[in-house]
Amino acid sequence: MELSGEKLNKAADYAEASFRLMWKLFSENGRGRALTGMEDASEGIRTIVRDTYLVDSCPIYELEIPLSGEPYADFTVGYYAQELPEQINIVGNHLKPKEELIKHYQEMLVRDGDCNEVCFEFDVSVGETKLPAYGFVPYDTDDHTVSTNQKRIKDFCIAIHQEDRIDVAIKAYDKAPGNWKPLYQGVSDVREDAPMRIAWLLDHDCKKIYQNDPERLKKDLIDVRGNIEEESIIDQMREVLSGDGAVELQMDLFKDGSFSPFIGMCVQTYSFSKEDPQKSFEDYIKLGQKWGIADNRCKYLSLEKESVTIPYYDEKKGMIHKRINLGLFVLKFKWSNKGVMPLKAYYYLKSSITKW
Repeated sequence: MELSGEKLNKAADYAEASFRLMWKLFSENGRGRALTGMEDASEGIRTIVRDTYLVDSCPIYELEIPLSGEPYADFTVGYYAQELPEQINIVGNHLKPKEELIKHYQEMLVRDGDCNEVCFEFDVSVGETKLPAYGFVPYDTDDHTVSTNQKRIKDFCIAIHQEDRIDVAIKAYDKAPGNWKPLYQGVSDVREDAPMRIAWLLDHDCKKIYQNDPERLKKDLIDVRGNIEEESIIDQMREVLSGDGAVELQMDLFKDGSFSPFIGMCVQTYSFSKEDPQKSFEDYIKLGQKWGIADNRCKYLSLEKESVTIPYYDEKKGMIHKRINLGLFVLKFKWSNKGVMPLKAYYYLKSSITKW
């Protein structure tokens, strides 16, 4: 049943008020201004929060933050399929065309039992607050087989009415070595030529191969995407791969089968070994500082997950308790054909209602 404009506006007010509480926790002790250049969330980000809200949901928000150069934050809104409300009501008009995509993953959860996230990414730093890139991120699954990934590609491309990407994406994944584990796809319809983001997981065993065979990484990359012009890029990638934790390898694929010059390596902080995760984190930060792609603002980063529970008045439920969680979950190294780019940190912010 469609909700009235008044109810949608109230839902948007609720989403914005909830997000302000999350941002307040994130921004404490000068962290917000140092990392994003903002003490309070910008009007653009608050607009996105309102326009992307699904009534009666608990979205997860992600901040993409550079660790050198001018501070800013790009912004992603994600919905875990298992947490989607039974009735989908989108507050703003700009995501209405994506309603079918959201319902698709909601139905897929019921059908297949997979835990997954549908997400909407906004390049706020260049003024984009209306037309997101969008993607499907599988979570909590050990199935990284090629056949499963082919199904994901087909499901995703059919859901967004871009079937002409299916064969190109499958061919790109088929070129990859067997120890690259297919991970997810995402598509931008606002960036030039609409590249598809494709990704693989490089686990401990894969990383060990590259440590023992310096030429293997270069060969594998060339087999998948073609020539790598800068030899220093390979050396730097191997340095990242010599660190702790799983690495997500990202590339952007165009419809003609060619790749953009960008290559990303996301270090997943939650996959650090239990012996000394803080040292692993610090080693990557030092690596970024050595290359001149991270500066002193890194002192505001922490591996420590933060959580607070606060009393909160809800119009429907009365006085409730809201738990706010946030934390660093990824450090991203990225290269272009000109060399290494600024290191980026990714923070998640999420709130939920709790009994205490």
